[in-house]
Amino acid sequence: MFLVELVDPIVKLLNWSWLQEISFGSIIIKLLLAVLCAGIIGVQRASRRHAAGFRTYVLVCIGAAVAIMTNQFIFELAGNNGDMARLGAQVISGIGFLGAGTILVTSRNQIRGLTTAAGLWACACMGLTIGAGFYTLAIFGEIIIMFVLIFFQKIETILINRATTYELHVELNSRPDLKLLITHLRNKNIQIYSLEHNAAYASSGLSVYTITIYIKRAARKEFKNSRQIINDINNLAYVNFVEIIQ
Repeated sequence: MFLVELVDPIVKLLNWSWLQEISFGSIIIKLLLAVLCAGIIGVQRASRRHAAGFRTYVLVCIGAAVAIMTNQFIFELAGNNGDMARLGAQVISGIGFLGAGTILVTSRNQIRGLTTAAGLWACACMGLTIGAGFYTLAIFGEIIIMFVLIFFQKIETILINRATTYELHVELNSRPDLKLLITHLRNKNIQIYSLEHNAAYASSGLSVYTITIYIKRAARKEFKNSRQIINDINNLAYVNFVEIIQ
């Protein structure tokens, strides 16, 4: 069996073999690349005022790169004995505590921060590839992550608008109004899958519910998107507020 020396495509193209060694130059390049790649993602997230912004993404990526470089140093210091991926594996699982802190469930049962948590996890993985010297994967991974964050949001919005099942947060003026709302939805060929009372608004004087509805085929000409559904329900005199839970 022949042992093939693996070389990153970019390192091979530039003929800079020192980039895959533990040296002063390679450490500086890896850390700067981590700052650059994570910084680009962080700027995009910060511009949309998300909880994890520029500094958070940069620190996560640098930390992951430092961890895998430290693991490589220990591995070579021990004479190539031990687990080369131990610290990297701990980074992937350990980033969960940071991601969990960005996920929030609002009083309207809306889940916020899932994309931010996933972005932090992906950024940590990118930092590991940089620290390991897999520059090609890191750079193309950075491009794809940015593409997903910027352009896939538009695709996701289109898919949500074309959906036939919605989860609604509905605030009624009083509890008896619920019967009126149910009758209205049925008359509009909208099926109710589930209905849950939200006790968090008990002191507000409003009767608040989380309702999952399904737009039947007969109603899809009238309700072509989520905005039309919201407008129809919001125009009812006994409805104080309504929105789609995403």
